[in-house]
Amino acid sequence: MFGLLAGQLLGPGVAWASVLAAAAAANLLNAFIQPATHTSVGASTAVFATLGLLAAYAWRRRRDQGDRWAYRWAPLIAGVILLGFTGAGGERTDVLAHLTASRWIARRRRTRRVAGATRPLAQVVAGAAAVAALVLAWTLALSGT
Repeated sequence: MFGLLAGQLLGPGVAWASVLAAAAAANLLNAFIQPATHTSVGASTAVFATLGLLAAYAWRRRRDQGDRWAYRWAPLIAGVILLGFTGAGGERTDVLAHLTASRWIARRRRTRRVAGATRPLAQVVAGAAAVAALVLAWTLALSGT
């Protein structure tokens, strides 16, 4: 659901490439932070990277409008509440990875829209890069490399 919303805001290619990059960065950072005995698959990290992307996008759009602070900060507050509600349950839930994904993408959103995000070529290139990265990752994983 979060991915479909992100696709509507940024376009499908840019949204999925952003989600993949944020989730990969969050899982990599999580691998360095956690002890060597920690195991994590990381698919849910992509869900929370998307949540962070949506919250950051909405916050950046409202930030310069000069409205009350509560209106401006509502997207980030809602993102944190959703993270707590959906991403912090269960003893095997990797809360640190979820938090890292949400924070990483929120810090990377510097513009109101990704440059060229509405251009069809940018969508195709970003989408193809995301698919290529997934195929490469699965190929390496299945080959035992």
